[in-house]
Amino acid sequence: METITVPASLRNRIGPDASEGLEDMFAAYHRFATDRFERRLAQEVGALRVEMERMRGDLRSDMASMKGDLMKWSLLLWISQFAAILGALSYMLPR
Repeated sequence: METITVPASLRNRIGPDASEGLEDMFAAYHRFATDRFERRLAQEVGALRVEMERMRGDLRSDMASMKGDLMKWSLLLWISQFAAILGALSYMLPR
């Protein structure tokens, strides 16, 4: 952490006791702001994790529902390919 110091010109003008008090005040506010930021960051990260888990569950359920559609279309593709090959073979083979 960076040390906060009062510039020499201001230190000479307000005195050593006041400049030490000013340094302490700024250091205390810096700690307060840092703690507040870290607490808020932890809350946001927690909320983000909850949202990601919810989206993961939604995605898994969507993928499960699409599995049946994929099987249906795959079967349709296989049957049509088989019919196309049989048609081509019956045309090429002698009768």
